[in-house]
Amino acid sequence: MRCWLIFLLTFWLPALHAAAPFTRQPAGKATVAWRTDAPPAGDMPLWLHLHGNHDTVEQAFASLDVPGVLVTLTLPGLSKVYADHFAEPAAFATLMAEVIATVRNAHPNVSWEPGALTVSSFSAGFGGVRQLLRQPAAFDRIGTLVMADSIYCGYTGPAAERRVDPALMEGFVRFARLASEGKKRMLVTHSAQVPDGYASTTETADTLIAATGGTRVADEVRWGDGLLQASRCTRGGFEVLGFTGAEAKDHLQHLRSLGPLLQRARQSAPPP
Repeated sequence: MRCWLIFLLTFWLPALHAAAPFTRQPAGKATVAWRTDAPPAGDMPLWLHLHGNHDTVEQAFASLDVPGVLVTLTLPGLSKVYADHFAEPAAFATLMAEVIATVRNAHPNVSWEPGALTVSSFSAGFGGVRQLLRQPAAFDRIGTLVMADSIYCGYTGPAAERRVDPALMEGFVRFARLASEGKKRMLVTHSAQVPDGYASTTETADTLIAATGGTRVADEVRWGDGLLQASRCTRGGFEVLGFTGAEAKDHLQHLRSLGPLLQRARQSAPPP
């Protein structure tokens, strides 16, 4: 029941801030947007976000105050719909082609090519990210990955033993290791939720920390709107931020805080 409540709130809750001037265009099942006062031109960065209210994601992107093209994909359902959507290896290339066509149709006299790619995900969006990380072309293309309370995972063996399935974490582990070596940038946040029957975002974060040889330390930081950070792990370009809160509203705060998270990841992102 809680999963469906979070799913519905993800769509219904509006952005907290006044809307920035964005131009929106459909591109298949996704929505392409860019600041009206900063239209696409040249080699402009591309930002792909999975799962979240369009207004909220756009305002998070606008808070960066950087040029770029934003692609938001929010599908009706939980993580499986994102996994199924990107299960076809051609899905990522198709999305990129649709985005390019959409931008060029809107600005026929402008030469635009997608630049550095940042992928972010909230909640159920991790199903799509997991599939993308299994595909060499998509994996290589992603320079920065931001997972906002978003990496859940099944268990291997009896659920009571709480052993995170390594096969399901393989792509995330590989990306985290490259980030820890400074070759990628990966920012992971987690709340204190404990779901029933599958691994929490805390457990998956611990899996990544162990895989990169990192160490979690206590680090209390108060973010906006009551979001309280309790711990941190930083190793190269890989970072985990652990937050308190086990309610649906605490989970949703990670989407609300997407702007500062993107900004934090951007500050130490690897070169394109």
